[in-house]
Amino acid sequence: MKKLLLAVGLIATMFACQQPQQQAAPASGSTTKIAYINNDTLSVYYKFGEDSYKEFQAKVEKSQKQLQSRAMKLQKEAESFEKRARAGLMSQNDIRKKQESLAIKQQEIQIAQQSQAQGLAAEEQAIQAEVRKRVKEFLDQYSADKNYSIVLGYSDGVTSTVIWSTPNVEDITQDVIDGLNKIYEEELTSQSSEEKGSSK
Repeated sequence: MKKLLLAVGLIATMFACQQPQQQAAPASGSTTKIAYINNDTLSVYYKFGEDSYKEFQAKVEKSQKQLQSRAMKLQKEAESFEKRARAGLMSQNDIRKKQESLAIKQQEIQIAQQSQAQGLAAEEQAIQAEVRKRVKEFLDQYSADKNYSIVLGYSDGVTSTVIWSTPNVEDITQDVIDGLNKIYEEELTSQSSEEKGSSK
């Protein structure tokens, strides 16, 4: 799921990442500079994506446990009801009311499951969007500094954008990972300093 979370989102970003259009096109006769990034490697080693995924996964597990707990409680309540009903300890009216009550609780759990799934899917999309945004912002500056006209992305095991290239097409995967991680580490350091300052 980790690769699904990050790599899928990154592929689209890499196709679209080019120098901003307002920059001058290469002069006639000059060579277009092209680079590429391995999306799989980026998805594994970009720390912001890794940390965001861990937080998301913890939230998924917590939500699942809460729903499982509700479902188990309802199951025990239903089993207890069945025993009492079979033993003749309940009137027909009480049986009918309890059945309606259990059905409502079951429906509430199903609605909660659907709502939870939608909320988590939206959060996963938001993480993917944030990763794409950060990668694109970094590549806008990086490609401008290095005079790249196009930055392509590829992933192992899927239809690759880069199947073969001449030696002058550069693999900038590690540079991009290092640059993105440096920015993220600076953000974490800044956050930590602010939290320490506010706790005094």
